[in-house]
Amino acid sequence: MSHPDIVVIGGGIIGAAVARSLALAGLTVEIIDSGTEQGIATQASAGMLAPLAETDTEDPVLGISVRGRDIYTELVPQLEEETGVDIGLWCEGIMKVAFSEADEDATRSLIAWQRQQGLNSEWLVPGELRERCPGISDEVRGALLAPEDGALDPLSLLEALLVSAANLGTRITRGVRAERLQIEEGHVTGVETDRGAHQAGAVVLAAGAWSGRLGGLPRPLSVEPVRGQMLAFDWPADEPAAIVYTGKGYALKRGAEMVVGSTMEHTGYDASVTPDGIEEVTRTAAQLYPAVAEATLRRSWAGLRPATPDGRPIVGKDPDVGGLWYATGHGRNGILLAAITGEIIANLLTEDSLEFDLGPLDPGRFWQS
Repeated sequence: MSHPDIVVIGGGIIGAAVARSLALAGLTVEIIDSGTEQGIATQASAGMLAPLAETDTEDPVLGISVRGRDIYTELVPQLEEETGVDIGLWCEGIMKVAFSEADEDATRSLIAWQRQQGLNSEWLVPGELRERCPGISDEVRGALLAPEDGALDPLSLLEALLVSAANLGTRITRGVRAERLQIEEGHVTGVETDRGAHQAGAVVLAAGAWSGRLGGLPRPLSVEPVRGQMLAFDWPADEPAAIVYTGKGYALKRGAEMVVGSTMEHTGYDASVTPDGIEEVTRTAAQLYPAVAEATLRRSWAGLRPATPDGRPIVGKDPDVGGLWYATGHGRNGILLAAITGEIIANLLTEDSLEFDLGPLDPGRFWQS
């Protein structure tokens, strides 16, 4: 079997997007995925594409996030036509609600700042909000409407990306655990796994919360798991579809369900659902939609998000080891940034140039003295 140009460690949403973009660029790719890790981040995602609803004025990644959101308006139809997978893209906007006077003041200021940057958001007074969400809490004072934000089904996106990557010639090797990088004379030559060596001209580390556990890294990698617990209730009868976000969580309609989340817990690699987590997420849902108090809890689950100390992903090349690339640490924004991360890695590997500043994501930012 010939050696691929690139080995991508990790078959989650980031690894799949990276592999597909590399294959589109004409490179031969192998994905190595253990297939046994419980709690992958995609499971803990609602699939929101919310750069405006979830940002603030200090976000240095906002431009990349908006670009990442906008890619999906073209990418999703392409993937659906190619693979036949329904990715469920929602393009009807997201509302970030305010429950207090302080929340309202901060949200109105955020809207003003976003509009000064040429971004599209507006304030909805309570009457306008209830036209969209008649079942919303009476305590809500209004909301930021980000009409271009949206959502998609994260597991369907993952499936479509993997099918597309395979169609483009990507070899997907499952049930194999990457254990250690092979580095010779300052350059990556492959990966040692629990079933032997996999040689390659370069390696992209996209193993999410498990990225820092890979042996042979040139230095410690600042990526830690953060548990997110989520619930699904029956969507209230006759309530229009919507995505409603608050600083404490969110609720969105997917199919017949209200998907609600999410906790942010530093519990190591424990992806369990807990009574406290269920209570916290239920409380968030009922604060947004009081009808949840009488709704049926359909299911609960959890996943582990890969978080970094500054909340920004690690994307780009290693400053010292040739052929080693990072695409990890996306935290809550893995779905939002998956497609753009794939484009960034493919562009850097083939052209070594970008049209926007990658400094906020630079892997070397944690290792500079």
